[in-house]
Amino acid sequence: MSAEAAVPTGGHFSLAGLVKPLLQPLIAVAIAVVVGGLLVLSLGENPFEIYWLLISGSLVGWPNFLVTLQMMSPLLFTGLAVAISFRAGLWNIGAEGQMIIGALFAGIAGFAVDLPTFLHIPFCLAAAFLGGLLWALIPAVLRVWLNVNEIVVCLMMNPIALLFSGYVSTHLLKAPGPTNKLPDIAETAVLPTFSLYSQVNAGFIIGLALCLLFAAINGWTKKGFEWKIMGLAPRFAYYGGIKVPLHAVVVMMISGGIAGLGGAEQVLGEYRAFYDNFSPGYGFDGIAVAMLANFNPIGVVLAAFLFGALNGGSAVLQMMTGLSKYLVQVLQFIIVLILAAQFTWGWLRSRKNAITAQEDRLEPETEES
Repeated sequence: MSAEAAVPTGGHFSLAGLVKPLLQPLIAVAIAVVVGGLLVLSLGENPFEIYWLLISGSLVGWPNFLVTLQMMSPLLFTGLAVAISFRAGLWNIGAEGQMIIGALFAGIAGFAVDLPTFLHIPFCLAAAFLGGLLWALIPAVLRVWLNVNEIVVCLMMNPIALLFSGYVSTHLLKAPGPTNKLPDIAETAVLPTFSLYSQVNAGFIIGLALCLLFAAINGWTKKGFEWKIMGLAPRFAYYGGIKVPLHAVVVMMISGGIAGLGGAEQVLGEYRAFYDNFSPGYGFDGIAVAMLANFNPIGVVLAAFLFGALNGGSAVLQMMTGLSKYLVQVLQFIIVLILAAQFTWGWLRSRKNAITAQEDRLEPETEES
């Protein structure tokens, strides 16, 4: 069941309907915590102390909390991008490449264009959205018109984006100096920051606003309902009059554009220039965030906060103990594996039920013949 199915309709409030979509993510997190605790115990450390260091290192104190928000910001964009496409039945796992191209477009627009601040920032954001949109358009067109699996195309497009942006930042538009980067963006293109303690910036507000916007679109508009039906039953959507091919292209373009905005948040707010290979894998983390959120935009905010807290606390954990910060990645991988297993089990069960129902319909015909 999708997360949106939990929204009360027709004026009837259902507590079970609100709680049920949260069960799978909570179970996955609980199992990851237990398995991670056993792993820590096997290394001779106290799991309770380690988890307290993670929590305190990410949430206790204003500087630590701001670092968590900084780590959370790019995941709002990539998680939402993946959630939008997955909900509509499209497997956009190319958010990493779309984010990189969006960042490249924002970086070029940031230093090559001279505009006042109130125009320059929106122009750079629009350029980033366009970059991600164009990069997502390729797998969308191949899927709709040539029936090419978008998963394969997205997987190939990610390293192409990395290599292409690397060539631009190391040869075509390289800034003077040893670092592979574009020239610094103009001051008029810099997103406002909130504190000296971290680099969290206005991009965080933009990410939250987008999550709220798409929560409203999914829950209250005809377009959101059509996208949901596409994901649940594409053949039913087609025969119901929904232009599935056109909607599929539009959804992929919007998804890619939002991932591109995540790149703009990094370039305009955190780094203030495009750096080659700047992303540690935010696009792939976005897949985990979307799965944990059950493809719900509001859930994306909560899941991104959890992953941001884990990443923010990992540095404190490594400084205070002998444990590697990669313990956090182990926890994230466990969560993803459990969610993937639950998704696969649900898919196999629904497929089995469909086959059984089809066999039941064919039995009377066989007996009559």
